[in-house]
Amino acid sequence: MRILHTIPGRNWGGMEHRTIEQVRWLMAHGHDVWLAAPADGEPYRRGVELGLPMVAMSFDPPWNLATLRRLRRFVRDNHVDVIDSHYTRDAKSALSCLGLCAVVRSRHVNQPMKSSFARRLQWRAADHVITVADCTRDHLLEIGLADPARTTAIGGWADERFFQLADPVATRSRLRAELNLSADAFVLVCVAMLRPDKGQDHLIHALGLLRDRGLHPVAVLAGSPTAESAEYQAGLHRMVAEQAVDVRFLGYRDDISELMQMADTVVIPSLTEAQPRVGVQAFATGRPVVASAVGGVPEIVRHGQTGWLVPPADPAALAAAIAKVMTQGEDVAKVAAAARALAEQTMRFDHRMAQTLATYETAIRRARSRAFLRVRP
Repeated sequence: MRILHTIPGRNWGGMEHRTIEQVRWLMAHGHDVWLAAPADGEPYRRGVELGLPMVAMSFDPPWNLATLRRLRRFVRDNHVDVIDSHYTRDAKSALSCLGLCAVVRSRHVNQPMKSSFARRLQWRAADHVITVADCTRDHLLEIGLADPARTTAIGGWADERFFQLADPVATRSRLRAELNLSADAFVLVCVAMLRPDKGQDHLIHALGLLRDRGLHPVAVLAGSPTAESAEYQAGLHRMVAEQAVDVRFLGYRDDISELMQMADTVVIPSLTEAQPRVGVQAFATGRPVVASAVGGVPEIVRHGQTGWLVPPADPAALAAAIAKVMTQGEDVAKVAAAARALAEQTMRFDHRMAQTLATYETAIRRARSRAFLRVRP
């Protein structure tokens, strides 16, 4: 299959990481694949570093005639079978290629949207829609932006680095030494960009409440701010000083599997999520998860079965759940084992990509059978 992925943004986050992982998997499994992104953005830079087949392309604005001509030329010259667009701007541009290939629109977030005639035309013109959570799919269907027959939810995955743990004891010891953490410290890992919607401020507040109860976990935050959230990051540092708690800011990290092996639990204090891949990764490494009950999180984190759910923006509830994980060893181990088993059954990377390829094939068949703008076999 010949696949063009598109990313319109310049920042680096979960969507961009997920897309680049897909491109790398497709390359490794014999597919012809490209990634189009702005040349001055972080996704393009990382793609070049990884040796991916990158196409420098800006989607600002999406209806720019020069961009549309260039996109159509690339699709035609390279005999692309399907475009997978990952945001609004590139999805609009991709519609110009409906007569040349199948067009898939992926949605990675769970923010509510309003429907309109123009928006319905744009969404329903796509041959297929992929969402990363069932709740996102349900919302698109509810407001009429998607056709249930042409919309598929494909959840998060963990690659084999999270399942195949070479020497977790040595990894735990090495990273704790690097971070100056004692062997008996109870360590929480929170992996997310430093943004208000990721809820790190509520986690820091919860640490203060735990301190008042005589519990002193160490929180390790792996993630960087965006250009727009620099002040939020500064506010987190102020909160840490005010609460007198132990928080380590690591910035962006590529060794998330190792960090999770080093930790005792993974916390997801987000205010909004579709389906967080961090949760799946924690499942695969056998780490208990405490997470906000938002968006698609409850689709994988089942309270008391595969993790613990708390209301969003509720530091007291978050502190209580963390305290439970810190003090109820045997029950926590059973929950973590159940989460690991769930991940092994349904959340491996190969399984999710098989679902994705099947969806692409469905989109291609639809493109070839359209009543108008039909794609030739």
